[in-house]
Amino acid sequence: MKTISFLNNKGGVGKTASMITIAHMISEMGKRVLMIDVDPQGNSSSMYSDIDVITLLENRLRKIPEVNIPSVGDLFINRNADIHKCIQHTEYDGLDIIPSLLTLSEIEEQLKADITTPQQFRLKMHLSKIKDEYDYCLIDCSPSINILNINALAASDCVYAPIQCEAWSAIGMTSVMNLVEVVQNYNPNLKYEGFFFTQWNRSENVNIAVYNLLAQYVYNDMIPITICRSNMIKEMSFTQTPIKVVDKNARKKITRDYLRLTEYILSDNKDQLKERYKDELDASINDLLLKRQNRSKKSEK
Repeated sequence: MKTISFLNNKGGVGKTASMITIAHMISEMGKRVLMIDVDPQGNSSSMYSDIDVITLLENRLRKIPEVNIPSVGDLFINRNADIHKCIQHTEYDGLDIIPSLLTLSEIEEQLKADITTPQQFRLKMHLSKIKDEYDYCLIDCSPSINILNINALAASDCVYAPIQCEAWSAIGMTSVMNLVEVVQNYNPNLKYEGFFFTQWNRSENVNIAVYNLLAQYVYNDMIPITICRSNMIKEMSFTQTPIKVVDKNARKKITRDYLRLTEYILSDNKDQLKERYKDELDASINDLLLKRQNRSKKSEK
């Protein structure tokens, strides 16, 4: 089982949307996929677990306590917990999830106080028990630097950082890079695979400016794959239906974008794909800039 984490210290960058979409696409390829939600907000859980998002919203508005179900929190606080009891099967073949509950934020505080066993290896210890049952494990991390995310990285083979083309998101990505270096001290196999762009709109000046800045300083870490801005993300979270189910024939650009990113993540020839996509993205940006120059010249006349 290959374990992949998705992390950015900045929220709202498409981290959860990317993880749940890619996980479903991998499962459609005939692979066995386990998702783990280590974010106390539980957005991935509301998408794929038995939790109905509308009922959840109504219960919280009415202040009805959540039903206590086996979750990832049990794995953090109980080394003897049965991980199989925490796994929920989704309606999609080969796609399972270990959900998160709001109480995970409280469990994080308990975890900090428990020094009887190494705190950063709790999740890794449990995952070792099911390493032959899945092909991939995808972890949705919370937008912060905490012991839960450190557990995720300690159990991972690699990590990806989704970012928007804006300064705070890029700064959050640099925090991920720094955290990976720290975790590599006790998980030397952990690899930072780089960052990709979400909510991309090449016509916005800030997108091109941030892209050029990052290309100048962290070119080797840049995955030149862009995920376009789309209302399908909002619709997916509300209807709890994966993009690839709604758009089976991949007619929407966002579906094709995520299929390309999934292909990249699974590929053994990432360098070759990276060069090809870099040329395509640069050509797209240069074409846009050329059109702007031509329009500017015409307006001057």
